[in-house]
Amino acid sequence: MLFSFYWILYLGTSALIWTTAQARSRLSHNIVKRELDNFERDYINSLRFKLHNETVKLIGYMKVKIPLEEVDDFEDHYFTNYAEFQKLNFNFYDQASMELRIYFQVAGALIEHKGSIIEANEHGEFEIKDVDGDCAVLGRKQTNHIHGIKRNIIKDGVIYLADRAYPTHKIGNVFVYNFGYKRRDKSCLENHGGVNCSDKYNIHQGRCPENHKRCMDYNGYGTDCSGSKIYFTGSDCSISMSMGHCWSEAVAHD
Repeated sequence: MLFSFYWILYLGTSALIWTTAQARSRLSHNIVKRELDNFERDYINSLRFKLHNETVKLIGYMKVKIPLEEVDDFEDHYFTNYAEFQKLNFNFYDQASMELRIYFQVAGALIEHKGSIIEANEHGEFEIKDVDGDCAVLGRKQTNHIHGIKRNIIKDGVIYLADRAYPTHKIGNVFVYNFGYKRRDKSCLENHGGVNCSDKYNIHQGRCPENHKRCMDYNGYGTDCSGSKIYFTGSDCSISMSMGHCWSEAVAHD
């Protein structure tokens, strides 16, 4: 009987949280899709490339799922500071799915082309105009800064993704990839050899006391330093992701 009481209480609380999150005027997936199309084109146009415009280029995004119980607080914070967040041209909030996207150039990506594996430059570019194949990203090479994580397959100095990442669509000569969800475990430190991305890449946005033993993914604009995803945007981690340092840490490609 006591179990039944707590189960009913749990269901009631969950329903209340869901109802509250849904009560806010929420954009439809179709409207978000139109906004996203415009965002991606603007994002591409804002990027700096090394090679000429006709060459193959790769951009991708990783997602941060906002917990249902934090959606209202996140959206209050996001839209209150919307003008500030737009200065960071790499983030897009999908209000229909309640997910934040962080975009980046797929630096160092390895793909197959004419029977060989070729490597993108630091801007996610290849010195070719067409790809002979499906343009699936296999992984990236290990470096002093990027070591790989347990989920990866690491062999002969190459960090292979557990699942190849295939382009979801193409804008001109730019292939776009969904690299899945950002992890909130120790993968950041694991990938960078026991050092977080703040220290490895000297990205220090401040706002909170430095914690060298975890990912600084909570010191974004207006943070209360509690560790909440509400304050991810503008954090050290979000900046590092936008620079293409972390895409091989992704959880699942969907």
